[in-house]
Amino acid sequence: MSGEEVIEQTGISKRDLIRFIQLRVLPKSMMRVSPLGRDGARKKSYFSRSILGHVAMLKVLRDEGHSVETIATELGDAAEGLPSPRQSPRPVVRPVEKRKSTPPPLHLAADAIAAPAFLVGHDLRIGWISVDQANPLSRAIENELADDPSGTVFDIMLRASLKELVFNWQPLFSFTYRFLQATTSPDTFSRLAPTVSLNLEEKKRPEEPGPDEKRTGPVDSCPIRLEDDRGRTRNMRVYGMALSEGTLFVLDQDRWQETHPAEMAGAPRPAPQTDADAASGKTPFSVISARLDDSRGIVDTLLPETYFQLMTRIWDESDRILASYGGQRAKRSGTEVQYIIPRHADTDPAYDAICCAVELREKMGEIEASLKADGGWFADIRLNIGISSGRDHLEEADPTASMAFMLPGGAADQAFHLSAIAHGGAIWITKSAFGHLAAQQVRHITFGIYRDDRLIPNIFAQVSDLPHAPDTPPMGQGIRSLFVTRIIDLKTDHTEKKSRQ
Repeated sequence: MSGEEVIEQTGISKRDLIRFIQLRVLPKSMMRVSPLGRDGARKKSYFSRSILGHVAMLKVLRDEGHSVETIATELGDAAEGLPSPRQSPRPVVRPVEKRKSTPPPLHLAADAIAAPAFLVGHDLRIGWISVDQANPLSRAIENELADDPSGTVFDIMLRASLKELVFNWQPLFSFTYRFLQATTSPDTFSRLAPTVSLNLEEKKRPEEPGPDEKRTGPVDSCPIRLEDDRGRTRNMRVYGMALSEGTLFVLDQDRWQETHPAEMAGAPRPAPQTDADAASGKTPFSVISARLDDSRGIVDTLLPETYFQLMTRIWDESDRILASYGGQRAKRSGTEVQYIIPRHADTDPAYDAICCAVELREKMGEIEASLKADGGWFADIRLNIGISSGRDHLEEADPTASMAFMLPGGAADQAFHLSAIAHGGAIWITKSAFGHLAAQQVRHITFGIYRDDRLIPNIFAQVSDLPHAPDTPPMGQGIRSLFVTRIIDLKTDHTEKKSRQ
């Protein structure tokens, strides 16, 4: 990305950005300079998107009134070390008197840090932590400290709760280990840190420092992925900053992460696209079709105004939930609605659809409970849901223009018929869609077929073998021959632990 884009997205001034680059505060591995053009045009700098987090943190310090020179003096040179005369035709002159002078104090107030953070002292122990209840990693670290505060930060990070929480735990541990190794005295580090072999990054970065250069600068970061209580993942970034009091680690949402294989080492991947799909530009997606259970009975017992208010509330909630999974409404008609969830970076649309359907079921229970608490309501509010999947060319402006929403027997037609045969708030999914799930995701799901009111887990059945209501829409042979299963429950390791407590 260009310097103009960095300025636009972080709010830093052009002058400050140039000075930070000149003083080598920003890591050189995140910057590139284009060669001179044939017409003698000036060189132009380009940046990795990973640099945005670093620039944003520097802007916070500038907003607090610190000068660029003061920040640079406190933080020191960048990660790659000082250039030799051969690397720069015009070496930067640094007066000896300035280098030997005592740097002015630069203090970062704890309450100025707007994200969860913890400070590792020179003894490699966590001396201070700020926790955000919405951030599971900060909560886990606080809980481990409460259980046993005597260990070093490495003792904390090696405990099972953190390993289970962070998908790419090894790169996180490697980043913390190497950063503290560079910012802690060698005697202290060799005495307190565990001896480990960090062969976690097979690929060498293009401008990795040589053996005689400093390997870690005063500011660095590492992308990680956390799993929430529903099994969904979100991108996070851990920032490290070397201060005179110790090393500060900040845990924040990664708003600019580029999903490169080297950066996401250890993270579980959704099913890769086939070569044919990649060449043709097809995108995997899931379709969710939902309809109100016993809609005729509800319509007959309510006044038109009351019915309209109820359906508006239901569909507003469903729109909000689907939007949180990157879904988009395809069509809505009375008591029926259909959504599409395209695959985004590092997401699995089939698993997102299951999580979304379970969340819809829970939300309908909340709406029903609130109506009954207000009095005058007696009916059950449940959504019958069908889930299918497909791959097609999706227009960015309107993903629902896909042929999957037009052809009989396509993904939209399959989801529509599954929601029609469902009853009592059931969730049905095609075997094709379920087959996209990873083994780790399947482990969280209870599914199967009921036979004589008894659940037979982990099996599928043809649509033609399932009971149908008299008003079920007619279906072709392609739909009748589909193999499907019913989603009974969705649990993660975290929710299972909670249920046992």
